[in-house]
Amino acid sequence: MFREIVFKVSDEVERIVERMYEENFFTFSIEEEEEGTFLKIYLNPGEDIPDFLRGMNLEFVQEKEILPSDWLPKDLLKPFEVAPNLVVDPSDVLEDEERIVIKLTPGLAFGTGYHPTTRMALSFIVENIKNGMTFLDVGCGTGILSIAAKKLGAGKVLAVDIDPQAVEIAIENALRNDVKIDVLESNLLEKVKGKYDMIAANILPEILLELLEDVHRVSHNKTILILSGITEEKEKILLDRARSKGWTLADKKVEDDWICFLMKRSSKSSLEER
Repeated sequence: MFREIVFKVSDEVERIVERMYEENFFTFSIEEEEEGTFLKIYLNPGEDIPDFLRGMNLEFVQEKEILPSDWLPKDLLKPFEVAPNLVVDPSDVLEDEERIVIKLTPGLAFGTGYHPTTRMALSFIVENIKNGMTFLDVGCGTGILSIAAKKLGAGKVLAVDIDPQAVEIAIENALRNDVKIDVLESNLLEKVKGKYDMIAANILPEILLELLEDVHRVSHNKTILILSGITEEKEKILLDRARSKGWTLADKKVEDDWICFLMKRSSKSSLEER
């Protein structure tokens, strides 16, 4: 059971969405109706309204208790393919011996497999993961990327998120899928040690830029870096920053207005490291 709190919006919708992402708050929706534009946020019982919302030009409309099925798209409650041979099953009833099934109940954490940024990141993982590779998931949300990597044959898997609620959900989802992954509350790479063969981050472009400042510390010459959540406006900025940090673009996926990079260390960077 969740709390749905509805506000009427007077500010620019883009500014509100940007602020939500800046605050790592993803459990919301914006809906256009005849009466105006409305912001709906979803909280756990007893959870306070975030302080940053109080300073915004919002008019309280109502609050009620709801189930996840009341606010999630109906299609999201049925099994759906998120990448080749990879299926998310929120219903926990699918039996499929030919494809890898991830049992995942969408809730108050980012990363259900329904969004293009998640699907593209998963596709790159499916295409590039090899048995025994170490895998780091930065901003793990539900843990879907980490769970997929583990089921696809990864060795050590570490998932990190700044949100303690996301950490809790990722742990629960790992148990539900009977996979062993380490989950850690960390502001990006702050508490991460060691080097990883594959690193994936499906987060905001501004946070990806921050990640690029430190990701070399946890990578090596053959590390594969997957960056998703990139908008068209930020694509060049991110690509230029990555190149300046010793990364080269190996592949790219585009879906709707979203972009996902697959990057590898440049030869110049490799020579410098040796």
